[in-house]
Amino acid sequence: MNHESYLRAVALPEYADQAPDAAERGASLVARPPHATVDTQTVEDRYVYPVPEPGEDGACGVGLADDPYNLAQICGLEYDPERLRDHPNTARLVALDETVRRLAEETNPDWLGVYRRATNADGQEVLVKEAYAGEHSRAEFPLTESFAERSNNATVGRTGEAVLVDDVDDYDGPYYECDDSVQSEFCCPVLAGNDVVGIIDAEAHEPDFFTPERVCTIAGTCAGLADSDLLTPPRVEA
Repeated sequence: MNHESYLRAVALPEYADQAPDAAERGASLVARPPHATVDTQTVEDRYVYPVPEPGEDGACGVGLADDPYNLAQICGLEYDPERLRDHPNTARLVALDETVRRLAEETNPDWLGVYRRATNADGQEVLVKEAYAGEHSRAEFPLTESFAERSNNATVGRTGEAVLVDDVDDYDGPYYECDDSVQSEFCCPVLAGNDVVGIIDAEAHEPDFFTPERVCTIAGTCAGLADSDLLTPPRVEA
């Protein structure tokens, strides 16, 4: 799907004739999984990350939870760092991390993350954070109607339509606050055909941060991810 068609598909028609070079550049930032075996520290870095202590009613609490989040289970794997060194899912997560870092360098937000649509251990459909650059944040966003009423991520994951918040203080739509420094946000779906397979969420500490060029670059990366296998865990035993 070309950049114009993709922007229209994710409900951003006003950007369809803007910054085509930025969209192409965004798609080119999607990394390929490495062929080399990684070390156990890389396995830990890609699978395990700190998360905030949950607050009341699922909101972000104060401080970090005692137990970090581990992606192995939601990827259908047993967490064994030595056996996961040359696993194709580890290579997938390494490529996702590289993609996030390239996109963060290109667009320079204060926070950027890629979430994959998945089913968690409780059988609940969620968006799970698989790579990010910035402060620690929650790992899963439930894709329920009730949670979408207060979360852009869940709303975008359910509808397949992007959400751009130019100024948080003036925004009256669903908004999940985990960092009160955030002043603007762009959340874009990774749309494969008619299916939302994930999202990219980006946040900045200043209003009106997401210019047409930044919007098109991030949407271009979403389109590139949709054409890749990076949001599809390989069905291989650890």
